[in-house]
Amino acid sequence: MDRPSLCRVVQHLRRCGCDGVIALGAIAEPFTLSPRERSDVVRTIATAADGAPVVGAVLGLDSDRFAVDFDALEPSARVVLDAVMIPVTTPDPNSLRSAIARAGDVSGLPVFLQDLPRFSGVHVGHADLIEAVSASPSCIAVKCEAPPTYERIGLLAAHTEAALISGFGGLGVVDDVIAGASSVAIGSTVTRAVVDATRLALAGRYDDASTVIGTVAARIHFETQPGANVAIRKRHWERAGVIDTHVVRAPTLPFRSEFEKHSAVHAPGVPQQGLSL
Repeated sequence: MDRPSLCRVVQHLRRCGCDGVIALGAIAEPFTLSPRERSDVVRTIATAADGAPVVGAVLGLDSDRFAVDFDALEPSARVVLDAVMIPVTTPDPNSLRSAIARAGDVSGLPVFLQDLPRFSGVHVGHADLIEAVSASPSCIAVKCEAPPTYERIGLLAAHTEAALISGFGGLGVVDDVIAGASSVAIGSTVTRAVVDATRLALAGRYDDASTVIGTVAARIHFETQPGANVAIRKRHWERAGVIDTHVVRAPTLPFRSEFEKHSAVHAPGVPQQGLSL
């Protein structure tokens, strides 16, 4: 495991204005890591984050196994977490409410809910999601990545108290903020631009925010398409000298030689202050 590279990426995130870090998210190859490595990742991120909140993703799709998956983290890793994030694993509101409660009870931490059907394969209706979140005091945030995201966010904003997080690399952050999102999880390497656009949108300067996102939209699109997106992002960090290699672990798809011409256009000389995890 490349701890120095991981530290450098997290430090860049913080310098670019990120207020917290999600550890072991879906783009971080979590299912290729051993329990010991996952614990090491969490500790490394928490140290590099230097006091910023760290949310630990526990993304197993069997909610009944949450306790097993969470307890697989070593105590020294669990203690540095400020919240846990779980996926939507069922379309049934009562079962989803139970899963949220279980995560909160077992971890003793607030819960973020990741609504990402592309990852989980689970599609939950608007009303059922609202019902589950409204009845779950431990659920303090929803990471909204079920398209159309702005529609889901608008309904959740009107009917729940949860903080709403935009996703998908920041590409839709302007519309998501208009709808009621208060933050964004930046799954792309254009951190500074997305941070700036988010702050502009939150200030009501939507045209300016759209202009900023427009300057990096093509790169976000390239980096967030299903497939080799993890390796593509890692290649951009490698080109900038922030990580040592873009190699990924199987079954994560590798960076192929034909991608290099795209990478050279989108990230010809990626400034280090523009990196993201």
